[in-house]
Amino acid sequence: MIKYKNMVMKNTRKKKRMFSWMNPKLEVRDTKKYGKGVFAKKDLKKDETLIVMGGYVLDINGENRLRGFPEDKPIEISEDFSFCPLTSEDIKLMPQHYVNHSCEPNAGWKGQVFMVAIRDIRAGEEIVYDYAMVVCSNKDSKTYFKMKCKCGSKNCRKIIDEEGWKNSELQKKYKGYFQWYLEEKINKNKNKNV
Repeated sequence: MIKYKNMVMKNTRKKKRMFSWMNPKLEVRDTKKYGKGVFAKKDLKKDETLIVMGGYVLDINGENRLRGFPEDKPIEISEDFSFCPLTSEDIKLMPQHYVNHSCEPNAGWKGQVFMVAIRDIRAGEEIVYDYAMVVCSNKDSKTYFKMKCKCGSKNCRKIIDEEGWKNSELQKKYKGYFQWYLEEKINKNKNKNV
């Protein structure tokens, strides 16, 4: 048996596989606005780990072939790779797919797979992150991510797409909380402009 803080994993081969880990202070429930979301059951501190993301890793070609799956919800972990559910059952094992977007997020990323609180979060709050922290275009992708934002925050950008990470205001606001590969791209672009 492996113990890690509040997480216990048994070394057995039972029906349930563990794809991701979610902090026990969180729960998935109805948002009453737009399907399911992840909510804080207890207060959380800034930089506390919320979710350790996992799942099936697909390259861009695999993701292109997957398009059409009704609940297609890839989450990029690099410019060329994503975590993708392959079935509806997989989504239940991957809580990161229930975390919604907001232009005023309370969550961000450390490294590749750690979703963390970017400020203190109170019990009852929905956990949300800005999709600009993870979404980036890939020349080999057969689709372009674009959605109308319904977050309702005073800073709502109205349209969320693959170019959000390039916004200099967002780069300052989310510094240190972008997915690592976007953080690297941002730093490279800044060094070119110096």
